[in-house]
Amino acid sequence: MLPRESKGIPWSPPPKPQITLLSALYSAIRIYPANSSLHDCEIRLTKLVPVGQGGYSDCWVGEFLGCFKVAMKTLRAFIQDDVAKRRLKRETNVWSRLDHPNILPFIGQYVQGPTIYMVSPWMENGDALTYVQRSPDANPLQLLAQVAEGLSYLHKERVIHGDLKAANIFVSHSGHACIADFGLSEFLGGHEVRCSTEWYVAGHPRWQAPEILKATSNEEARRTKETDNFAYGRVMLELFTGKVPFFYLSGDTSSVLLMVMRGEFPERPTDKGTAVKGLDDNMWGLMTDCWNIDPASRPSAKHLVSRLQAALRAQQPLSDANGGSSSGDSKSRKRPRSPRAMSRGPHKTKQLKMST
Repeated sequence: MLPRESKGIPWSPPPKPQITLLSALYSAIRIYPANSSLHDCEIRLTKLVPVGQGGYSDCWVGEFLGCFKVAMKTLRAFIQDDVAKRRLKRETNVWSRLDHPNILPFIGQYVQGPTIYMVSPWMENGDALTYVQRSPDANPLQLLAQVAEGLSYLHKERVIHGDLKAANIFVSHSGHACIADFGLSEFLGGHEVRCSTEWYVAGHPRWQAPEILKATSNEEARRTKETDNFAYGRVMLELFTGKVPFFYLSGDTSSVLLMVMRGEFPERPTDKGTAVKGLDDNMWGLMTDCWNIDPASRPSAKHLVSRLQAALRAQQPLSDANGGSSSGDSKSRKRPRSPRAMSRGPHKTKQLKMST
């Protein structure tokens, strides 16, 4: 953590009694009694350079209430103002209303000059793909079950994620997976009409469903529950292998595009390591079901939850027989809290889970 008075970052001491009380309260019960607008006394940047970059955004490190490490996401400076405003409004509108253990919590917005930051808990293990690459003991089935729970919650609340991939799933210190990045998300049946090129061309064909790539208009390319479920199958492949779909076509986007449009699948991994991690015929079959070229034939998110939970139960006796415990252990699985009504807006008290 940088010294508060160093590195040239402007910072004013907070009113200590109030911040100390809020910090203690937040630490104890993970509730922050405030609206979504954060002020200088509540949050600050702790680094002058971003620690991560996405297609349109940068991620910075900050400090919340004087002691909590947080991620501060902002859109890239070169994006046109009107485009940036639309994306920020859309992401904030969707993200601030979500409340589930497998959705990255939204803490609030912080405005510093012309820059708007979206603030969330810092996830110590980074994104899910990096996590499985660096952690030999990571349990892909457990992570995938958690992601399926989060996706099922989104669809139940009539939210389409629109950009599901392992890079947009983050893992806490305790190995808990949370879906993030709602820049392409929308509410089903919403009145917002997508007409912008930035939305139409967004995403990468490695994770996109064929119907999106074949579309000739924005309306035809509209994301759906079925395109989310297609992308979930790609996430399964990523977490079992530690590699992006079609990794063997690195840099050859046009070939990937044509293969997906023709309904062709990525190659099935044949190494023993993936089998040990749970990629058996059952899971490969579920993946290919997700990739069905007919959207109506793909499994629902609710069905994905059921299949992954069954796979975890089947994995547990094997762990017990080996004298160890799996991260898919029933003791380590937490059922999601009942979702709050979607009518709860960003200006009401929020219950958040910081990474542990």
